[in-house]
Amino acid sequence: MKKVVLALILMFIVGIFIFAKMLNSNLKKETENEKNLLESITLIDMNGNDYTFSSDKNIYIKFWASWCPTCLAGLEELDRLAGETNNFEVVTVVFPGINGEKNPAKFKEWYDTLGYKNIKVLYDTDGKLLQIFKIRALPTSAIVYKDLKINNVIVGHISNGQIKDYYEGKGDNIVMEDKTKNMINNVNKENIKDIYLAGGCFWGVEEYFARIDGVIDTVSGYSNGSFDNPSYENVCNNSGHAETVHITYDSSKVSLETLLKYYFRIIDPTSVNKQGNDRGVQYRTGIYYQNDEDKQIALNAIKEEQKKYSKPIVVEVEPLKRFDNAEEYHQDYLKKNPNGYCHINLNKASEAIIDEKKYQKPSDEVLKEKLSTLEYQVTQEAATERAFTHEYYKNQEDGIYVDITTGEPLFSSKDKYDAGCGWPSFTKPIATEVVNYKEDNSYNMNRVEVRSRAGEAHLGHVFNDGPRDKGGLRYCINGASLRFIPYDKMDEEGYGYLKKYVK
Repeated sequence: MKKVVLALILMFIVGIFIFAKMLNSNLKKETENEKNLLESITLIDMNGNDYTFSSDKNIYIKFWASWCPTCLAGLEELDRLAGETNNFEVVTVVFPGINGEKNPAKFKEWYDTLGYKNIKVLYDTDGKLLQIFKIRALPTSAIVYKDLKINNVIVGHISNGQIKDYYEGKGDNIVMEDKTKNMINNVNKENIKDIYLAGGCFWGVEEYFARIDGVIDTVSGYSNGSFDNPSYENVCNNSGHAETVHITYDSSKVSLETLLKYYFRIIDPTSVNKQGNDRGVQYRTGIYYQNDEDKQIALNAIKEEQKKYSKPIVVEVEPLKRFDNAEEYHQDYLKKNPNGYCHINLNKASEAIIDEKKYQKPSDEVLKEKLSTLEYQVTQEAATERAFTHEYYKNQEDGIYVDITTGEPLFSSKDKYDAGCGWPSFTKPIATEVVNYKEDNSYNMNRVEVRSRAGEAHLGHVFNDGPRDKGGLRYCINGASLRFIPYDKMDEEGYGYLKKYVK
């Protein structure tokens, strides 16, 4: 019997070896095919010049569309990158006449109004690159190394720093374990902390937290079930484990309080055993701690979050009983499979986190003493200043605009534009949470009032006639409700952490 078993094992090993060789051979053929396809393609730029992909240099490709707000929001950053001297070429590709894009003539006429000087725009009118790179969403980036080797295809916006990392050997080319070790070695050991968060499918949660400044490592796994070392099949069959992400972070750069604010952005905390389209006990939400200090921070965070909901929050707050790493194919799943399933908006990881508790509303007596008559009337009595009268209407300086009553950051100059209405106008707040909305039917009009979160100050109104390429909203704000902090004064006034959202 043992001989039979050994023979079967030997046959199995030989089979695996043969399969691995076949797989490796197929991958080489696929890479060679991609190279040949890229070499055979000739695209045309906006000026009618031919462009062919060269195998003697690294190439970063950004696929985008004029109708995609996320694409357009990243063009200014990309224009800076294209103007720098790097060890890679920056090109962008659009698809005139395909997937809702304008025809070439109208696209060029529109694009010329944007004023970007460095971005190289190529037309793929036949959709050949759509097929080679299997583009399913925009924006999408492609990392192409010399010899036209396609290293990675990434859906969504990636920063200039992330792009550079790929070409400096810091992207997915290096072993993740080594990368994590290097990061940990560069951090004061006293500042290295851990927390375990369950928020539905761990593929998206892992990638989301990996994008947050101060996070050192993220690992997908299974927490607090009835036994150790479960398989994915066990977890899917009611073993009681929760799909969880082990987050290692540098507490000198990001606090647990801040990480939990990021956490609540991507979950429905009132939903039982369901997040997104995923249902089952393994998709429950949970904060699993290892010490009493973290427990109290978690409880305080839930208490604050509960104020936003009428239904009770059902996020578990429990000590970590056990945690086992998930199978290797689950680790960094969305890096390996950029078009893979994800139930959350990963871009929320790049939005600012503003701590409301830092900005307390003063008493009415203090406000009357602190504010001018107009500032008080606007913020406390919902008055409206006369159009074209406030200095902020024409202000073009870099910086942020804060609530004049509390100092809470509200808007960035990066999102300010001239709407021609006579009031300072913005396409969005600096963070989603810092403003609240209220139906306003005064003066026989149906409008949406905008108020500050911490100070509850009247700011103005929001309308849906804003720039389409920036989301379509116009935040029409009274200058009297704001205080401007110039970019070079932001560190001095305690807003330095928001400078990256200005420029």
